[in-house]
Amino acid sequence: MPYFRGMNYLLHLLYLSRKKKIVFTKKGRLEHFLIAVRRLRFALFLLVIAVLIGTCGYRIIEQTPWFDAYYMSLVTLSTVGFGEVIPLSHDGRFFTSFLIIFNIGFFAYAISTVTSIFADPEIHAFFSDLKMMQRINKLQQHTIVCGFGRHAGEVCKELAKQNLPFVVIEIEPEKTEQLKSETDYLFLRGDATLDEVLQQAGIERATSLVMTLPSDANNLFVVLSARQINPGLKIISRLNNATDELKLRRAGANHVVMPEQIGGYYMATLVKKPDLVAFFNLISNVGTNHVVFEEIAVARLKDKFRGCSIAQSSIQAATQVPIMGLRYPDGHYQLNPPPETVLQPDMQIVVLGDAEQIKRFCSLVLADEA
Repeated sequence: MPYFRGMNYLLHLLYLSRKKKIVFTKKGRLEHFLIAVRRLRFALFLLVIAVLIGTCGYRIIEQTPWFDAYYMSLVTLSTVGFGEVIPLSHDGRFFTSFLIIFNIGFFAYAISTVTSIFADPEIHAFFSDLKMMQRINKLQQHTIVCGFGRHAGEVCKELAKQNLPFVVIEIEPEKTEQLKSETDYLFLRGDATLDEVLQQAGIERATSLVMTLPSDANNLFVVLSARQINPGLKIISRLNNATDELKLRRAGANHVVMPEQIGGYYMATLVKKPDLVAFFNLISNVGTNHVVFEEIAVARLKDKFRGCSIAQSSIQAATQVPIMGLRYPDGHYQLNPPPETVLQPDMQIVVLGDAEQIKRFCSLVLADEA
């Protein structure tokens, strides 16, 4: 019977999604939603057919007006117990009993279909995803974070602290539930190794991609795909095995980070130089938001600060914010540049200060904030 087939389908689907953790992509959820709409439409179609059969039967057997036949059919099928609306002959009562038995299967299937659709978690997820996708589609110049583990959690906290737009891609249902219930981050439930999922996250419009997946193979795969889709993307990848660093860089990663290596260096430095580590924590914003490193393109400075030396521009005297370093077009840095260094448009300056000082610095020297 259609009823049992529908229930078996629902139970099988729930079993797969919960036990085997099958992840529904945007396309998969849309197909699932369309299947539910077709099932609902079929159930309503069966109810209409039942009413038409009853109406035509009463019209033919009892020779009643169409409206009376329709009303009698509706009362019988709905089992409201209003009694006989029209006097029934022996044939009419036989037809009524047939209609009631016939309705049991139709009505049970229709009710079970509607109930299962409204109780289906994937249908709710479809509408939730729809709202989320509307927000993600508005993102521009954002960062995509692949995976939501311990390291990605810290990445997201820092991005949120700096008011930088970002979206998280996570495949595990438990972690997406955590994202939904404990944060207000934009996220997609899907496999980051799929081009379709990366495109849903707006990789063509993104400026950065942060890979934090626990497998170097998956990180490598995503780096290759992302670099092909967006050649100008800045890609930062987690590294789990030191021997894979060269592969990730060849695939297109701009920066490769090995958390264990950084953690080991941090712990070893604490043994002999704890005060130095405390200072590093301060200037790297770990546990505080008082000190900020900011890298600013010289091309964004006002005309009077460009094309002249640091001393001639009086930029440090005017802002009371020190220039800690310069980044040249070839990528190398110069720490504590001398006062006679000329600020060229293709350079980047690195300044250090608290949040208020940096804000004041930008308001005084940036042409686009004048």
